[in-house]
Amino acid sequence: MNDRRSAHVRTGAGVPAYRRIATALWEQIQSGELAPGARLPNEAELAARFGVTRLTLRQAVIELQRLGAVEIRRGVGTFVMSPPDLVEIVASVPSLRQESDATADAFDEQALHRSARPVRTVDELILGSGAATGPLADEASAHLGVPAERLHRLDTVMVRDGRRWIANSYWFDERWAAVDGLVAEHALVVRAFADGLGLQLGYLWRAFSAIGADFDDAETLGVPTGTALLVRDGVSADDTGRPVFYVRRRLRGDEAKFVLRYDTEPMRVEG
Repeated sequence: MNDRRSAHVRTGAGVPAYRRIATALWEQIQSGELAPGARLPNEAELAARFGVTRLTLRQAVIELQRLGAVEIRRGVGTFVMSPPDLVEIVASVPSLRQESDATADAFDEQALHRSARPVRTVDELILGSGAATGPLADEASAHLGVPAERLHRLDTVMVRDGRRWIANSYWFDERWAAVDGLVAEHALVVRAFADGLGLQLGYLWRAFSAIGADFDDAETLGVPTGTALLVRDGVSADDTGRPVFYVRRRLRGDEAKFVLRYDTEPMRVEG
């Protein structure tokens, strides 16, 4: 499987020409072939390359602009944007709190596993799976300590009350690939790992960031390209502390609230 699950959909029959062009350029940006600061060829050259009109080409560039991938400088050209610098906010959360937090939320794998009757009806559907490639595979490899060539990728969508809700991507050692066949039985990937494979899971770390929906996530979640998504990613480990999987979850920003609960002692503010 390619690093993005729906390449066959994006480039297939019925996909508008401008979207196919935007996807091709987006993949060049993601791979580094078009580096940050690089100037895209002019409209006439790109239109000739893809065999489309300049109007169609402009639509493709606008799609990339919505993603924050390019900047259009009037009278100068279109340039690839640098990835944003993320401000890292670090908080240590006691492991006991992770194990005892009873919130039944689909972003909380521990609560999903423990809850016999979740507050929400949530199922997880597989969209694609296979060998992992691309920059995200390298990132997952670093997080898990597993060579990229041994990584398996599983893409899913969580469905809440019949509506597609959260897009998810998991990376893990190919020896756990049997989990793919257990998801339908256990409803959720984390339950497939826990109940199907008998693993006791806990968090190593979790992080939050925000992105604009790319073409795959927009299609998966039924939102316009560039829609603000909250990303929660992190590594889950077994009871020995050995990493099991790296996960990236994407949820519409207008449906998300990030809550950080502190211990019982109130925080003192000086001054």
